[in-house]
Amino acid sequence: MTKRIKSVIPIYIMAGVFALYALFLPMHRITDIIISLGVSILCYIGANRIFRGTIVEMPREITFEKSGNAAADAMLAQGREYIKKLDELSKAITDIGIVRQIVHLQEISIQIFDFIQRNPAQARKITTFMDYYYPTAIKFLDSYARYDTKSIRGDSVNETMAKISDSLSKIEEAFKHQLDNLYSDEALDITTDIAVLENIMKSEGVV
Repeated sequence: MTKRIKSVIPIYIMAGVFALYALFLPMHRITDIIISLGVSILCYIGANRIFRGTIVEMPREITFEKSGNAAADAMLAQGREYIKKLDELSKAITDIGIVRQIVHLQEISIQIFDFIQRNPAQARKITTFMDYYYPTAIKFLDSYARYDTKSIRGDSVNETMAKISDSLSKIEEAFKHQLDNLYSDEALDITTDIAVLENIMKSEGVV
């Protein structure tokens, strides 16, 4: 599934055109204000046709089923809500880089919840992930989305948005680490099985 992220360039063009009109027209007259607004809107519409935004691949739909384990099912239900919240935030944010990071977080978390659905006894391993990492990611992105709607931003807002952007990379690494941690036991079992296989084959002269 894909979604189109609108470009912010048309907004900047509209604001620029309005600013130019404000420099050359006496904006105290209502007719000048109407003309400048009308031309700015027309430029915005035209720019939207030229700068059509970017297509982003979205993660597959959420299809978690109940595992039969009460604790795991509660986490899966909460996980669905978290992923839906990320989807809402991706629609509210215009920065394509941030949107791509949100999509990565969704993809990783879907794999995590898929694992828990198949291995409900392992639900305890994602307690910190559910109670801290995910809520923190949503908190940061929610703040970013609110700042992103402001047409005029001060230095403090821009600095905060930059810090959030940097923090998202760290959060993504935490998500990946959680996924790796879930599969570590399975990887160890496979490594052990391979070692046993090789030893048996050596004892029988196969290798």
